[in-house]
Amino acid sequence: MRLSGLPAGGGRLAAAALVQSLGIGLFMASSMAFFTRQVGLSANQVGAGLAGAGAVALAVSLYGGELADRYGARRVLAELYAARAVCCVVYAFVTSFWQFLAVTLFAVCVDRAAPPVLQALVAGSVPDQRDRTRVLAVVNVVRNVGLGAGAMAAGAALVSDTLLAYQLTLSAIGLAFLGGAALVLRVTEAERPAVRAKPAWALPDRGYLALTGLNFLLMFFDTLLLVAMPVWVLEHTNAPRITVSVLFTLNTALVVVLQIPVSRFADGLRRTSRLMAGAGAVLAVAGLCFAAAGGAGGWVAVGWLGAAVVALSLGEVMANSAGWELSIALAPAEVRGRYLAVFNLGLSAERVLGPIVVTGLLLSAGTAGWIGAAAVFLLAGVTGERVALGTGTREAAEPVEA
Repeated sequence: MRLSGLPAGGGRLAAAALVQSLGIGLFMASSMAFFTRQVGLSANQVGAGLAGAGAVALAVSLYGGELADRYGARRVLAELYAARAVCCVVYAFVTSFWQFLAVTLFAVCVDRAAPPVLQALVAGSVPDQRDRTRVLAVVNVVRNVGLGAGAMAAGAALVSDTLLAYQLTLSAIGLAFLGGAALVLRVTEAERPAVRAKPAWALPDRGYLALTGLNFLLMFFDTLLLVAMPVWVLEHTNAPRITVSVLFTLNTALVVVLQIPVSRFADGLRRTSRLMAGAGAVLAVAGLCFAAAGGAGGWVAVGWLGAAVVALSLGEVMANSAGWELSIALAPAEVRGRYLAVFNLGLSAERVLGPIVVTGLLLSAGTAGWIGAAAVFLLAGVTGERVALGTGTREAAEPVEA
């Protein structure tokens, strides 16, 4: 992956994302085996701990943006990465469920606080809008590459299956986060505007909140891929079981290939708003293709599923690019971290609510569920375009008070 075409700060942020995503990939692939085989926890205990920590982190993560506004996104992001490193070291000495729960609660809160702080740092260190969106696209791509590489590297610990091997792996993960923190500290951040005299709990304006909610709906592409697609293929189509693995691989490859080129269309408020509408339309096509696969046989079903994942992947990179740019462009500079934290709260909420909605509503309704999802995507994209343009017009007409 060439990073030389990025501005200096963007290249360092992309490198930091690659390093720390290697650590996350290592952790994701090896942690369950460590907690169940070495610590002695049950799979249900691990799942309950992660779910509980994720629910608490929904509210706590808002404070990451507040801290970024007050102390600078570079400092806060480096401290968040360093905190993750400490969590990895402490994990190596966990011996009970309650110890696991305490460390996990802290680790998940730190993890969920980081994305809006990263966006705020990109906005504050990369002044050109086109470069800014491209940096976030590159970060997303290298993160996916790093996750895959880290997961492969975890094979050594899984094969050895000894306490020492897992402890060494956790130490390597901690070093990866420290490396990310060191790279972040080398980024030059612009001077922060003075924070307005506004209480920390104050919400963004109504237009920004509406855009957050509509983006929340578009982000359901993630749950459709991870939850709905495998269940639909295995239980509602005649496609071979190996199709699930092929479709996941296809999605990963398409996101890596398409994310950076598509990000170039997020150029200015009008084009970026249209990109959001386009994302909704393409995701709607994906929903209709999934619906068609349910009534098809054999290889015809495979064809419809392949078309669905191609459309889903394209909608994913379009929605990502539009969401990154609009969330930054429509946030007042002096409270940007706070606004971005609220916007990213929608993403975190989708991770919690998505599986419940998809399994309880979409899959239980069968083909009609996919058609309903297509309608929701289309409506969210079109409405999002109008809300973004309306909010941007108001921001331009009403300058923010110093």
